[in-house]
Amino acid sequence: MKNLIVDQLAAFDQLYREMDEIYHIYAKSCGISDTSMWLLYSLYLNDGTYTQKELYSVWHYPPQTVNSCLKNFEKQGIIKLEAVPGNRKNKLVALTEKGKDESRRIIARLIGAEQRACADMGAKEMQTLLSLTGKYTELLRSEVDQISDISSKE
Repeated sequence: MKNLIVDQLAAFDQLYREMDEIYHIYAKSCGISDTSMWLLYSLYLNDGTYTQKELYSVWHYPPQTVNSCLKNFEKQGIIKLEAVPGNRKNKLVALTEKGKDESRRIIARLIGAEQRACADMGAKEMQTLLSLTGKYTELLRSEVDQISDISSKE
């Protein structure tokens, strides 16, 4: 039984890495980093506005990674950073017209590919995939939190 679970985990991990590689190859073909692609993805889906803090939270990237990417976007004229009332550190990230054009060019095509893949799976399989992946993520987080607490106390 234990070998079956180990084999299944290895297969799952390989599939996860393969999906990650698919996105990486697409980002590279567009001339952008993975982080840039995912941040553009978020901004595109959210009508071009997020706070920096929300972007850290949504993608689980360290603040330094997000801020570095955003600085590059700002230099390229893809985004503008605006102060959030009452919070000098956390800025609102908004796509410029150039950013909207870039995100349509890059992200809209990607979302189209994702939607076609999901449609080919069907609604029921897609819901099952989301449900089981979410459940596994929560269970894994709980287990890793437990071992992280132990190792930090030793």
